[in-house]
Amino acid sequence: MTQARPVFTDLNGTMPDPDNSLLPVAPRVATYSKGWQVEPHAHKRGQLMFVTSGSMRVETEDGSWITPPGRACWIPGSARHSVYYIQAAEMKTVLISPDLLATLPKRCCVIKLSPLLRELVLEVVQISHDASLQDHQWRLMQVLIDQISLAQEAPLFLPEGRDQRLRRVTASLHSNPGDDRNIDDWSHIAGASSRTLARLFQKETGMSFSAWRQQLCLIRAVEMLIEGHSVTNIALALGYGSTGSFTSMFSRVMGESPSNYLTRWSQDKVTTPQQAYN
Repeated sequence: MTQARPVFTDLNGTMPDPDNSLLPVAPRVATYSKGWQVEPHAHKRGQLMFVTSGSMRVETEDGSWITPPGRACWIPGSARHSVYYIQAAEMKTVLISPDLLATLPKRCCVIKLSPLLRELVLEVVQISHDASLQDHQWRLMQVLIDQISLAQEAPLFLPEGRDQRLRRVTASLHSNPGDDRNIDDWSHIAGASSRTLARLFQKETGMSFSAWRQQLCLIRAVEMLIEGHSVTNIALALGYGSTGSFTSMFSRVMGESPSNYLTRWSQDKVTTPQQAYN
């Protein structure tokens, strides 16, 4: 059997290139320090990056996906992306052969892992890179692929536009998401009328200005919760007039209150031991 060619060198050492793996689903376990950034790159394989602790942000030219603990980010094959680790993070990643991607999502997304999918990922990453698969392991990988195709998407995507007038506004809001100026005020910064700016948001992000800013606040709220900020401090930082109004927005979009969201994931720990798979 030909060994996969090691080409990856990062905080975890030199790793085999999953694109050269003979396995239909190649496993990878890795840890990253806070602030670590992986430069733009792409794999032929699709990959599911399950964040078991910490958090990360995946970025493409279309926007960014925040992935908190307990969620997973799906990245299609050949999709160019970069990764920024907001917190020190542990990853369980499965990379799926290009000829098995037909039923899987065609764009990046953050997904909610069912208990079954979660356990499948944890089981598959224990298979060695150079293993000769037994029948039950191959069936396990097939079920894993089926479960990814059925997974529910989490609302943790923030689209980005390309027009420079629009980007003047979004860049400023990224720096200060609590800035609550209305679109008329922002039009002076953009160098476009408020009507033109509203059209740009809808055309390039698929969202209205107010919806885009709310989504930005939601993403930042998730990040700040993971960092340990109180709900009150998050509401104030994001420009909400009261904790209640912020909690209402978060609960409406996420399906649960900020405190419940944080508690659920902080209690949902992965207990399998860390291992290195060569």
